[in-house]
Amino acid sequence: MSVDGKRLLLVVPSATSFLTFLTGVAEEWRRLGGAVAVATGPDLPGHEPEPGACAAWPEGIERLPLPEFRMGSPLAMLRAARRLGQHVNFWRPDIVHGHFAAAVFLAAMARTFAGNPPLVWMGTFHGLHGSAGGGVQQGIASAVERWAARRMTQVCVLNEEDRAVLQPRIGGVPIHVHASCGVGCDLERFDTARFPAAARLAARHDLGLSAETFVLVFVGRQTAFKGFDAAVRGYRQLRASGVDAALVIVGSPDNLHGSGLSAAEYSALDCDPHVIRTGWQWDVSPWLAIADCCLLPSVREGMPVSLMESLAMGVPAITVDSRGCRDVVRDGVDGFVLPSLSPEGIARAAAMLGSDMRWRASMRAAAIAGRGRFDRASYAADQIVLYQELMRNAHCLGIDLEASPSEMGSRQRRSTLSRS
Repeated sequence: MSVDGKRLLLVVPSATSFLTFLTGVAEEWRRLGGAVAVATGPDLPGHEPEPGACAAWPEGIERLPLPEFRMGSPLAMLRAARRLGQHVNFWRPDIVHGHFAAAVFLAAMARTFAGNPPLVWMGTFHGLHGSAGGGVQQGIASAVERWAARRMTQVCVLNEEDRAVLQPRIGGVPIHVHASCGVGCDLERFDTARFPAAARLAARHDLGLSAETFVLVFVGRQTAFKGFDAAVRGYRQLRASGVDAALVIVGSPDNLHGSGLSAAEYSALDCDPHVIRTGWQWDVSPWLAIADCCLLPSVREGMPVSLMESLAMGVPAITVDSRGCRDVVRDGVDGFVLPSLSPEGIARAAAMLGSDMRWRASMRAAAIAGRGRFDRASYAADQIVLYQELMRNAHCLGIDLEASPSEMGSRQRRSTLSRS
């Protein structure tokens, strides 16, 4: 089905999220003749692209500003939902697609403010918040996800286990599991061939790391649900056992979620000469290039991109037996999938990998050989096919897309609000 003139509105919590994961989908839609806009909150603090950086906003894709809503304040969500409803009425999309739980919830709220126009409403959960254990917070998250999903025409998740959890909660709303490995990763960027051995050794030397040092890397938000605290404590136990190890932490803390570390433990990181904290990085491939092992013992994922990026670079990974993580790392082949989250287990696995050069080389080779399954182009192609199917079957869902004008004329009038 042709997408000529069809209008796709992506809704994401921040520009960072769009630029990191979704530009491939947007650019493919435009290549096929469609128009794309992205409704997004402000960039995360410290995550703004530098002038000339590879993460600059793509040409030809409109950016529709939203107030900050990721922090979860009811008033902030209400303001952002009202604004998104205005964007929908002025930009007149055929498809509205929210990514990540906060944006799906926002899109569900915005349907009311937009007057329920006849278009396709989609929501993709990149890992269910309400599935990571019990407790009041998880119960609230589950109820929010359930309510938002029921307001969608189509829901997407990244693994079969999330579908099994969510489907009974939302009745007849269809759930699509992407045939790709989640959103995948950029195989051109995350290619070890870009970093010759001599360049990797030079980079290590510049950081004060010897060729013999066993370098662990943690890539991601510094949150307890991603196993940041267990990774740090596992590294400490590894060093206490006499292993010459270093830890590179790529990413920043998250104000919404605790790290799991005490203030004293955080202070100790600053005093440890074997810990390198890089902060947020748009391109993490140079840091993976100097690593021997990636740590991501996360208990709540959809399909963890940082693990894919690590394996694509030939860096074996240590993770835990949780949904998404066990779909990416092949236990004993290109990393370790631990049965439970514990610093002791992380330290033992790291010690085994660090002490056996042949095993490490075998895992590195296996990771590189299997990197093709992470190609992000597969995700973009699968997503475009789903869009086309939904538009083709819109009448069966009671949606009259012809009543949602998508002609390219009067673009200036519809975009006035986005520039205000």
